[in-house]
Amino acid sequence: MTERKKINFISSVEIMNTPMKKQRFIVEGIIYPGIHILSGDPKIGKSWMMLDMCLAVAKGENFLGRKTEQGQVVYMALEDTFVSLQSRMYELTDEPSENLFFTLLANSIGNGLEEDLRECKKMFLDLKMVVIDTLQKIRNNIDTKYGADYQELSILKSIADQLGIAIVLVHHNRKARDSNPNNLISGTNGIAGCADGLLVFTRNGENAMLHISGRGALSLELNLKREKSKWILLDEAPESAPDIFSFTIHDFMLGKNSVSGTASEICSMLKEKFLEQEFNSNWLYRDLLQHDNEIRALGIDYGKTKSNGTRKIFIGYAADRDSSGGKILCSENAVPADPESSSNADDNLIEVDSVEFPREENAVPVKQMQGEALIAMAAEMMKRSVLKQGVTVPAFSAD
Repeated sequence: MTERKKINFISSVEIMNTPMKKQRFIVEGIIYPGIHILSGDPKIGKSWMMLDMCLAVAKGENFLGRKTEQGQVVYMALEDTFVSLQSRMYELTDEPSENLFFTLLANSIGNGLEEDLRECKKMFLDLKMVVIDTLQKIRNNIDTKYGADYQELSILKSIADQLGIAIVLVHHNRKARDSNPNNLISGTNGIAGCADGLLVFTRNGENAMLHISGRGALSLELNLKREKSKWILLDEAPESAPDIFSFTIHDFMLGKNSVSGTASEICSMLKEKFLEQEFNSNWLYRDLLQHDNEIRALGIDYGKTKSNGTRKIFIGYAADRDSSGGKILCSENAVPADPESSSNADDNLIEVDSVEFPREENAVPVKQMQGEALIAMAAEMMKRSVLKQGVTVPAFSAD
């Protein structure tokens, strides 16, 4: 008999008012910490795609037009040999990475694999992703029922969540066709039901389609073409803008002690100051919570209250706690607004000098917080500026 777990309850109020980090992507819009299934038609090139993805993450290079979070990767190539891996590597790249590691052996689920994964995290401190090729090689249960499939993957999901890594399981599509790509995954719906993300790889004439869905990302359909050994994106790659929300809030508050207003009123003011940025009143407080460490390090405090049925957000600024020294951080995007059009928005906001905000004495300085991300963001802004002048800029590296 399994030990009874103690159940803890958290109110919706606490959840909606607790600072939490926003979704982190290892491959932007595709792979994030958790369990993912890459299921594909026979001989379509699943292993080639996964090896290419592993190389991209290990090097911090784009994959299918999307940015990656550079780090260490473990590829459990359970149906391969080192000879075949060497041949594929030479087909895909002439520059191997010291961040990518291989093994041809793995224990099965419930028979040592969990310990193997924990050992990987201890050995590779910057581990981002583990690829297991294939799922069938690590399964113990021959039961083909929903519960058995779900239970096995739940074990791996728990490990992925504990370690904060992505585990990608390479799997096969069933032969029978279906209009819903997720129904093509071999096995019961317990596999798809437990996974955080699904990548279903199907043939599309001479090309292929990658259907992406999951809990932590938008659903996507990517049209792909194989050129020699690599899968190439046929669609236009999305433009990836740096996350400068913290910088815009900081620059918005420069010269102010504090402001108070509804989410819609504050968003109107932000939109008039930063014409190129998008602000959504339904998400404003959520965005403040998800950037809590960053904005507090920049001298920003915030809170909200409800009075006479109206919810208001308070934002305060303390120059003595601003680790930027009061500098404008996103001037390129701070397009001056028409003074006449911005006057009404100013009237809607109430200056509040007496509001007491909680102060964090141990706020993390910007230079210590997300250093590589901030450097890359600054480099991107500089790059945009000189590109407008017709100057070619080489790719930036934080190394």
